[in-house]
Amino acid sequence: MWILAASCPRRGREAGFFVTYNHPTWSREDYPDYIGYRGMDAMEIMNYGCCCEGCLDYNPRVYDDFLRTGRKLYCIAADDNHGRIKDECGGWTMICAECLEYKTITRALEQGHFYASWGPEIHGLWVEDGWIHITCSPASRVIATFYARKSRVIQGPGLTEASFPLAPEDGYVRLTVVDETGRCADTNAYFVDELL
Repeated sequence: MWILAASCPRRGREAGFFVTYNHPTWSREDYPDYIGYRGMDAMEIMNYGCCCEGCLDYNPRVYDDFLRTGRKLYCIAADDNHGRIKDECGGWTMICAECLEYKTITRALEQGHFYASWGPEIHGLWVEDGWIHITCSPASRVIATFYARKSRVIQGPGLTEASFPLAPEDGYVRLTVVDETGRCADTNAYFVDELL
């Protein structure tokens, strides 16, 4: 059965789909179960519908597990609404596209021009002079997570911007904005050798 599941992402992409790995906590999958999955475009870092059922499906660790194998994939958030009002708009993927048309939305997804959120907003993200910069809605913390065994955090009430230095040995970087209620917005991971 696992062999069939592991081949699904590849078959989906070959058929032209944007393939995501969803709610690993709700699915009760552990590292040995999911780490063999290949060919996905993205993974669901947050599934708010699962949280409403009592299952904390915020999965930055699972995202890092994939990234640390060298796989380049994006992260999304969703409410997983199945006709239940309680989880509507609890998690979402904010897409940066030229206009609200199918082709521009799908192109933005394929190019990773989006971020995942269940609260905060990210207003800007850029790299300049070896630093990654972010602007956001008021936050209590902004965290930079790297491949290397390190992370950095900037804290303070009402924080609306943060900057972190990048180094070649960092491998990848992804940023997390945490608001005063503990809700997060997560950028996709960016491999540092493509940024510097």
